[in-house]
Amino acid sequence: MLVFFVLNVLVLRGSELALDLLIFLSGMVVGFIAARLATYPFRKIGGPGIERTVGLFVGLALVFVIIFGGTALAGIPPYPTAEGGNVGNMIYGLALGFLVGLPGGLVSDEAGSHLPLPGSNLKVVAVILGTVAALFGLLFVLFLLLEYALVPLIRAFAG
Repeated sequence: MLVFFVLNVLVLRGSELALDLLIFLSGMVVGFIAARLATYPFRKIGGPGIERTVGLFVGLALVFVIIFGGTALAGIPPYPTAEGGNVGNMIYGLALGFLVGLPGGLVSDEAGSHLPLPGSNLKVVAVILGTVAALFGLLFVLFLLLEYALVPLIRAFAG
């Protein structure tokens, strides 16, 4: 709460960066809460180790669905630019909130007591972050290929 209070004070003093961070963090909180509420009915499905694995993959898929679907509905580019503005910050915050909240929301209370400590899963976190970064990089390269190679070629044949 202290972070939100400090950001609010900075926004009132005219800081654009604080406004961007406040919108992004608000989106993360909303995404986290929505992911936890959406996964509540599914807590008893699966074994003790499968929930987090399924949650991670569903969370990764929802990140791309939220980002590409939200930016398409908002009419802004699917990568972070100044053109996206506050709506882009909110969409990215919402997507990351879902990614953080979904795997933990699928773990039942009984299974959560037997999980290893978070510090022992450093390799898993590194693999997940590397996978997300690689997928975003691949999608960005595909976007560049489409925008600068295929679109001019289609326009040349069409016109």
